[in-house]
Parts: sequence; structure tokens; C-alpha cells
Amino acid sequence: MSLISKVECLAVNVPLAKPLPVGATVVTHRGYAIVKVTTQSGVEGVGYCYTRSMPIANIINSALGPEVIGKDTDFPEQIRQHLLAKFWHSAEHGTFTAAMSALDLAIWDALGKENSISLSRALGQQHEKVLLCTVIGYQYDDDESGLIAEVQSSLKTGFTSFKMVTGAGSPARDAERVKIVRQLIGPDAKLAVDAFRSFRDLDDAVRRINLIKDYDISFVEDPFHESLGALGLDLQKRTGALIAFGESQSGHRSVASLVSQGFVDVVRIDALIIGGVREFMAAAAIASARGLPVATHIHPEIHIHFAAAINNLYSGGLEYMNPENQVDAIHKLIHNPLAVKAGYAHVPTKPGLGIEWNWEEIRKYV
Repeated sequence: MSLISKVECLAVNVPLAKPLPVGATVVTHRGYAIVKVTTQSGVEGVGYCYTRSMPIANIINSALGPEVIGKDTDFPEQIRQHLLAKFWHSAEHGTFTAAMSALDLAIWDALGKENSISLSRALGQQHEKVLLCTVIGYQYDDDESGLIAEVQSSLKTGFTSFKMVTGAGSPARDAERVKIVRQLIGPDAKLAVDAFRSFRDLDDAVRRINLIKDYDISFVEDPFHESLGALGLDLQKRTGALIAFGESQSGHRSVASLVSQGFVDVVRIDALIIGGVREFMAAAAIASARGLPVATHIHPEIHIHFAAAINNLYSGGLEYMNPENQVDAIHKLIHNPLAVKAGYAHVPTKPGLGIEWNWEEIRKYV
């Protein structure tokens, strides 16, 4: 028995080195809610999620945290079910579910540390290392020299799988950028594209995809908002492109709805949004039952544990943000970002999530 004695969550905002175009918006900071769960034996479990300017830390500190004091970390699913019942009016909805995810990850981290087992082992680890899919192309400069340098650097590191950003520029420029990347990485490397829900309508999406489909695109991610999944199905029929949806879904039932209606070919799942560890695994199982692959949403230090425990990970691998590109900032807050070797990362063996947090650095951005 290991009872929770304290829950505290910090809202952390880290400025990016350069403004980041993300679909129709521009990101200048990365915001994180970092939650620490302390047990009566002194073990500390830590989880986190993006805040996206939402008051997630407040939700955890004022609502969720008080409810889990005295609960046993040996039973994280019972704790999660208690919270779902208590806050039924908000359960499986957006910001609340992200808060649930961060807290649940912290509890699982504590559970792993209490029992000297990594999260991946607790979930039934099947793989010792995982292929990485590096995300590129966020910056739209005056020319493509930066994109070319980014790809060349990734190739030197050994990456053979890529996902690139589209939708922030004109259709013609996006097509030229995709062409450049394909020429650089060669015919055998994986290449997916992320549209960031930026396509105006179905005709715009068809026009844009037809300009790039000859470059062997693995999938087109988020051409529209997930609520417009039927348009994704139409897009697939009109272009032949595989469509990826799901990263902002709250709960496995939302994923099941996308899958059952045939709106998705590649199921995107984010353990920091979907509502917790078991919700991720349930969503992955739903995808597997339909023969669909799962593609994770960044946060590789977390998602590598899940990727190691499932057999339907996207063949291009685990989504990875290279710290050198400064698209995310989590690497500034931890001592041990994933080490990349020949395009792969080994699954952490340390207890829990295996993340060593840099609290001195974290407090600089509170």
C-alpha cells in the first residue's frame, strides 16, 4: 500500500527561440502543466501535459488533487474511475481530460517507482527499441535552405522516417517543399504530412493533396478538425490518400467513433490528452481490432513506453521532436531526453516513466 499524501501542479511557460507557425496560428511559448504526486513513503511521481493557455494546473490543484489524497497508487485505474464519477459533467472533454492524463501519468510514475518497474514493463513491453519519426518543416523562411539543412542533419543522425508540416504556405510552395524533402530522403524513407486542420474545404484539400500525392505520402494528418471526419473519408475516396485523425480525442470512445465510421486510416493517440494510461491502451486496442496503425503525438519520452507495449505502431515509428529544431521545449526541463542512435531509441528501463526532471530549470518558467 502506497497512499498519496500530496499533489501539486506547476504551470510552466517556456518561450521558444523563434515564433512557430502552426496551421492558422503562431506559437511563441510552450506551456506545460507539470504535476507531482508524493506518497506517504516519500516516492514522487511526475506527469505532465501541454496547457495550450488553458488553466490545467488550476484544475489539478483545486479539483482533481484533493480527491486523490489518501488514495493508493497501487490502483491507478480505480483512482481514475473515481475521478470520472466525481466529475462526470466534465469527464472525457478536452481540457479536463488533459488534466486527468497528466495526473494519471504521475500516479503510474509513482507506481513504477514504488515497485521498481518501468511503465513499459507494467504495460507488457514487447520491444526493446523503437523506430523514430522525426518531425520537420515548421519554419517557413524566405527560401527552403533551412528546410534542406534540417533534413540533411536528420539524415546524418540516421533518421529514415519523416513527418513534415504543410498548410502554412500556398499549395504550390507546400508541394515544392514536399518534393524537395522526398528528393533528399530518397524513395525508401517514410514521409507523412501534417496539415494542422488548415485546409479551407474539401476542394481545397483535394487540390493540395493532388499536388503532393506522387511523392509517396504515408498519410495526411488532420486535413480538417476531427469533428469533420466525414470529410476525411470523402478526401480519401477522391485522392487515395490515407487520413490520420485522433490526437485531440478525449477518451477511447471518441477514438472508437472515428474508427467505426471509417473516418480514419491511421489513428493518432496522445497519452497526454486522451485521459490516462488505460485510455491510451484501450484506444490502441480498438485500432488494432480494425487492423489500423497507431501514430503517437510528440512527447516521445512518454510515448516510447506505449510504443514498446503495442504491436500496431505506425510503421514509420514514434513521433519525435528533435531538440535542435526548438519546436518543443520539454528537453530544457529534463536531464535525460531520449538518446537517438541510427534513427532508433531504446526503451527506458528506469522505474516509472524514467524521466529525470530538472526542477531548478522548471522553476525559472513558473
